[in-house]
Amino acid sequence: MIKILLIDHNETTVEALRNSLEKEGYYFYDADSGQAGLKVAWQQSPDLVILDLTTPMTDGFETCRRLRELGVPSILVKSPKHDEKSVVKALEMGADDYLHKPVAVPILLAKIRTLLRRHNQNGSENRSVYYDGQLSIDLESRQVKLRGQVIKLTPTEFRLLSILMRRVGRVVTHEELIQEIWGTEKDVGLGSLKLYVHYLRQKIEDKPKKPYYLLAEWGIGYRLREPKSEAMLRSAN
Repeated sequence: MIKILLIDHNETTVEALRNSLEKEGYYFYDADSGQAGLKVAWQQSPDLVILDLTTPMTDGFETCRRLRELGVPSILVKSPKHDEKSVVKALEMGADDYLHKPVAVPILLAKIRTLLRRHNQNGSENRSVYYDGQLSIDLESRQVKLRGQVIKLTPTEFRLLSILMRRVGRVVTHEELIQEIWGTEKDVGLGSLKLYVHYLRQKIEDKPKKPYYLLAEWGIGYRLREPKSEAMLRSAN
């Protein structure tokens, strides 16, 4: 089911959108501040975020930037301001579209459908499969194959790969990976993360010392190489 997060402090707006979005079949989350919204986004990996730039005690533009850094595929912002400077800044911070408040619900729903189509996020099934002609990852069946051969991964290795896959092409920071894999209660550091990246490379890379799939952004984190669109299209046919 597609997950949508609304970051808005207005309770009336939240309830109205909750009813409309749930009727459309979307799974709905909400947060009343940018900080709370970032936490929900980190925990739930929503397919799309609707962000009100005027939420109190929140820098809406900074929240937008951080949502993009978290790997949120689609960000739709709304604001009573519609001057060129505000629109340009929001888009530069990572927004996919900018709506002038108040927004009619039918228009908002149409924008959501458009963004989900644009980012190939029409359902969880599309997000659960990675294929580039050689490496395939299926999160539903928890199966990884390299050139048709099943690769056996430990639970931690699979968790690491699945996090990177859900944000394919985007850098996931060391801190985020450590927290998502092991949580905050365990005393796990960067050394443990690097060790599991090493293990994973040994299993899915032809040349582990010159990795093709698991790429390091030195001092920041790791990312999974995005497959070429042609290969993805062939896999869908």
